[in-house]
Amino acid sequence: MPISRRQTLALLGIAPFAAGAQAQAFPDRPIKLIVPYPPGGQTDAVARMFAQKVEGLLGQPVVVDNRPGANSMIGSEAVARAPADGYTLLFNMTALVTNPLLLPQVNYDPFRDFVPVARCYEITGIWAVPGQGPRTLAEFMQRAREAPKPLSFGTTGHASTSHYFGEIISRAGGFSLNHVPYKGEAPIIPDLIAGRLDAGVVSGYSAMQFAADGRIRVLATTGARRIPSLPDLPTFQELGIGGLTAESFAGVFAPAKTPQPVVDRLADAFGRAGAMPDVRERIAGFGLQPPTPITPTQFAVVMRKAYDEWAGIKSKSAIQLQ
Repeated sequence: MPISRRQTLALLGIAPFAAGAQAQAFPDRPIKLIVPYPPGGQTDAVARMFAQKVEGLLGQPVVVDNRPGANSMIGSEAVARAPADGYTLLFNMTALVTNPLLLPQVNYDPFRDFVPVARCYEITGIWAVPGQGPRTLAEFMQRAREAPKPLSFGTTGHASTSHYFGEIISRAGGFSLNHVPYKGEAPIIPDLIAGRLDAGVVSGYSAMQFAADGRIRVLATTGARRIPSLPDLPTFQELGIGGLTAESFAGVFAPAKTPQPVVDRLADAFGRAGAMPDVRERIAGFGLQPPTPITPTQFAVVMRKAYDEWAGIKSKSAIQLQ
């Protein structure tokens, strides 16, 4: 039986109330937080801390589901295909927007398939050398220029953001470096400590853990400002090397078309969790930057800025996709 114009208008009038009622009831069952990295690492630890705090605020369990692999693409693609109801979320980093730029066969669009919920912290990459290595970045660069063969540097993978960091440094210094890709940060550290690598890109947590007793030496950090937990570590920008201040982030994302009231409810909970003093202290303890409070709309601007900056970095690079 055809629906009359009056009935259609009546249904349209009911729709906003139905959406509002759905959001008001949200959540009424457990939420899954997919972390596209292995359990036990820094990202996993922070995600679980947020999950614990948020479930207390929302009154429902927030269950962490680790789905590592393919530079976070396996977990990210799973969330992109999930129902847009707020019950499946993604905890990911800048890789969400850089993967489609830097890697082949990425089956999601970071802007079409996701909506940002909350930024949880900011990330930097730290240039490190063995404990008996150069004392400053200038000394490292001089040694690289004078070396009979290219010095080596380790990263978390070919065409990863840290691979590009090394290329920017070598281009700025006028020398070549031998890139050694690893499957994550953990195996880089023993080779760096033993001197099997001349340099490597490490996280703030590794820098704090292994530089404190001299097993590695840290020379500079990416980003526009120093890391509060490593106040004596200069930025590349301070040392005269540009191109290493690109926007970085880690945060929570929902599938596109998740109702805005649900996104707002989640954003409020994650924002309140991120503002808790013990959470901010733990984040800083990992050598990360506690977040400046921003809205989901502002977070979308951060995502776009990171994408545009990395598009510019890639356009000047000789790194080939594999």
